[in-house]
Amino acid sequence: MRLALKTHRVVLVALVETALAMLAVVVGTTLIALPGPAGDAPLSLLIALAGSLVVAPPLVRAWPTNRTNTVRGAGAVAAVVVLSQIAPGVVVTTIAATLGAPQMLAYVGMLTWLLALQVAAGVLVSAPYQGLAPAVYVMLCALVGRIDGVVQPWAWPLAGSSSVTMAVIGTATLALSLTALAWRGLHGRSTESAAAR
Repeated sequence: MRLALKTHRVVLVALVETALAMLAVVVGTTLIALPGPAGDAPLSLLIALAGSLVVAPPLVRAWPTNRTNTVRGAGAVAAVVVLSQIAPGVVVTTIAATLGAPQMLAYVGMLTWLLALQVAAGVLVSAPYQGLAPAVYVMLCALVGRIDGVVQPWAWPLAGSSSVTMAVIGTATLALSLTALAWRGLHGRSTESAAAR
């Protein structure tokens, strides 16, 4: 496991996640105008997108390592790695929420939702291009997430739902995606193909 944490650059990604979480605490409630008819969106949505995307490259590049302990499945190791990478950022925003900024739980919800989309795409569709899923989702939110002033149900981060609801939706979907990752691994990748390299 120690080798997996090193090859997946867990410490570096965790530091970036922490910095993004602190940025979200400071400016995350700022509304920015999205192009198209979507109107305004919280800046924390774009910060969460960045937080989701920094997880993908080290996961894909290091997946799976032929020196990884074969007692543990590569998917289970990857799920632990992803959790280790985002944990510091989630802790920072949760602490901020308990200290009087409850809207920071919305950032946790958005980050975990986008990461769930990304992990699900990596498991079901394409490991190398998993980062496209959250990027395409945010783009669709910007272009058609709000029609005639009404937020579409699938574009719920634009709706300004309660922070707790957003956190529950995000963490529940991330838990499902990580379970699929632990069970099936990344799409088109296997430990046998890595050992052959």
